[in-house]
Amino acid sequence: MRLAPALLLCFVPMAGLAAPQPARANVLQADRSDVSPPLTLLAAAPAEEDEEEVEHGPGRVPHQVQAAPPEHDPVLQASVAPLLLPQTSTNFDGIGLGFLGVNTRAFEVHGVPPDPQGDVGPSHYLQIVNASFAVFAKNGRTLFGPIATRTLFAGFGGACEERGDGDGIVLYDPLADRWLIAQLANTGESGRPYHVCVAVSRSGDPTGQWARYDYSYADFHDYPKLGVWPDGYYATYNTFTSASGGDFRGIAYCAFDRRKMLAAEPAAQQCILIHDPVSGTTPADLDGSLPPPAGEPNTAVGFIGGSLALYRFHADWSDPLNSFVEPAMLQAAPFAEACFETPSGACIPQAGAGAPALDSLADRMMFRAAYRNLGSRQSLVVNHSVAVRSVVGVRWYEIRDPGGMPVLYQQGTYAPDDAYRWMGSTAIDRAGNIGLGFSISSSDLRPAIGYTGHAASDPPGEMGQGEAIAASSAGSQASSLRWGDYSSMSVDPADECTFWYTNQYIPADGVYNWRTRIFSFQLPGCVTSPDYAVWPASGGSAIGRGRAAAIALDSAALLPSAGSKILSLSVGELPAGVTARIDPASVAPGQPATLTLTAAADAQTGRGQGYLIRATAGGATATAAGALDVVDADFAMKPDRIQASVAEGGSTRVRIDTQQLFGTPETITFSASTLPPGLSASFNPPQIVAGESTDLVISTAAGLALANATVAVHADAASVSHSALIRLRALDAPPAEVTWPADHLAVRAQTSSGCGCSAGGANWDIMALLGLLATIRRRR
Repeated sequence: MRLAPALLLCFVPMAGLAAPQPARANVLQADRSDVSPPLTLLAAAPAEEDEEEVEHGPGRVPHQVQAAPPEHDPVLQASVAPLLLPQTSTNFDGIGLGFLGVNTRAFEVHGVPPDPQGDVGPSHYLQIVNASFAVFAKNGRTLFGPIATRTLFAGFGGACEERGDGDGIVLYDPLADRWLIAQLANTGESGRPYHVCVAVSRSGDPTGQWARYDYSYADFHDYPKLGVWPDGYYATYNTFTSASGGDFRGIAYCAFDRRKMLAAEPAAQQCILIHDPVSGTTPADLDGSLPPPAGEPNTAVGFIGGSLALYRFHADWSDPLNSFVEPAMLQAAPFAEACFETPSGACIPQAGAGAPALDSLADRMMFRAAYRNLGSRQSLVVNHSVAVRSVVGVRWYEIRDPGGMPVLYQQGTYAPDDAYRWMGSTAIDRAGNIGLGFSISSSDLRPAIGYTGHAASDPPGEMGQGEAIAASSAGSQASSLRWGDYSSMSVDPADECTFWYTNQYIPADGVYNWRTRIFSFQLPGCVTSPDYAVWPASGGSAIGRGRAAAIALDSAALLPSAGSKILSLSVGELPAGVTARIDPASVAPGQPATLTLTAAADAQTGRGQGYLIRATAGGATATAAGALDVVDADFAMKPDRIQASVAEGGSTRVRIDTQQLFGTPETITFSASTLPPGLSASFNPPQIVAGESTDLVISTAAGLALANATVAVHADAASVSHSALIRLRALDAPPAEVTWPADHLAVRAQTSSGCGCSAGGANWDIMALLGLLATIRRRR
């Protein structure tokens, strides 16, 4: 190697992720894209399989697990509520053995399991199994199919037209009235043999045209799960070096450019690899017409040990270098994964002599992670399978404010008797009710499809609406432990109340004879609930005695039918000595209003008081609670920035200014919470008088990998407290490549981001140069 007297290194910080090292977004363009003719004009592709086969099981996800099951599950629901669920309003067979649909030839089963999944739109239900799909009217009449999913890619060319390797997902996009379909295509080509084929309908009619995309990868992207979000279509994959097994590479969390897909333009995706010891994850999928708060990231959910692991993807489509994933942890009630003592994960018994145990797939979060914005709150509901007593049950959760400061609002383990329940899926309706569907089996029961529900009025963590069976098997599955792989619960956008669920059953002993069922049901109180919402824009407010405070009120239509209504606004349950005025007193959903609260000079002070906002229209009333402190003094707090960067072994400083709003300035004490391991926070000074400033210093330990995080800053005074959020970006040691020129005159370096720099003739000591190179190698 020839040494040069001048050297320049150009460092580009990498967006943080999680241990063992942060990662930047990898931008992938589609290999090809186009717009199809109408689906009804495409040539039907032949069935995929030439012979019957059992799918390779989903690759197991290496992750941190609980060492042993808890002696007692503190959130166990050990009995079925005495209430009876309403019978299904629609219940019909989906794709399965012998199903005709609109075809003249009955559907043949070639693969196990069926991977049944579906979603509902205003006029259609789309179901996808393995590598086939069908379009149904809501009364169960088949409108199209079943047909090979790769029919969508007829005339497209490449792997997506030639192959269909299943793991299909279909979703309805309620914000755009479009449909999304994705499946795998695995080839033997060199370089990038693994493909994800994505199609987005050009209208709400799934039999019309579709925008089509083919994305290829070097690693196998297994068990894809997708979600609709305003700024992208998000996906998670368990990645392996090959489809036949190979080494686990991590969980790929990806975002497709939804805006361009809706416009049928060439669209990129951004992917960030998660290396944490987390279970299989699934991304948030939006239900309802009310989008998340502006800028809220998509959240994927899994579990690590006994905690829920949330990953928030902040996608920047204008500059992907600014995209990052931020983890957050929520402690859950203790649990052990279903079938934890069985290496194969199969311990679900079936009735019948010699019937094999079925796989629980307990190493991953089940599909979907259903998100709904109810105006006054945002909820994300998820589930997975756990061991309880000597059986298996469904552990379900409702997480509120998943994109901000998440709270585990409620959780429960549904295992009410000696049967095994698994393969769950859950969703939440516009009234806040939660529907849960699952498979149920035991040594005395052949696998069936069951469902239950949690009404918003039920005690937290309890499925209080009874249980029903929608479809029973007349046989047990033979010679394969694979069952389902997933199921799917969704909510009808026509009323935001009707749950639709699909899962598999089996009509007789066998293996290549599965069938699927599609059915719908409602939970009490939703249909009569308001089809609009109203809420205070800020979560909490403070008001001084003898003073007034203005609070913005927001409202929204939850259904198109609410758009023409006029909401009469009023306030109730005010603290003593506080009066209220709303201007204007009547609004249409979506229009703002201002609530002005006035406290008398002798109003009783106190924190955590509240009030109730009411909006009445057409005999229905929507309510939302607001928090209120009545105080003698108040201050405002403002960080000089809401995002800061920090590197391993370094520190960052955020200045926090305060301003006295009224009353006598009080002493403010600062603290910080939600700090991940390896980070510490201090304030200089730790106490100030309102009107002064302090510096928050966040320091990191040397030698410990960092993760992005949201740090909560708390400012506490005698009268009132305030909080602010600081998003912390973890910086990785940057990669550097040194090129040694022959002329000794200058050195130039080029990074993968396109940053080009020159030395400018600087002189370097050779020994110092060698030491720097050694340091770079160590940090890489």
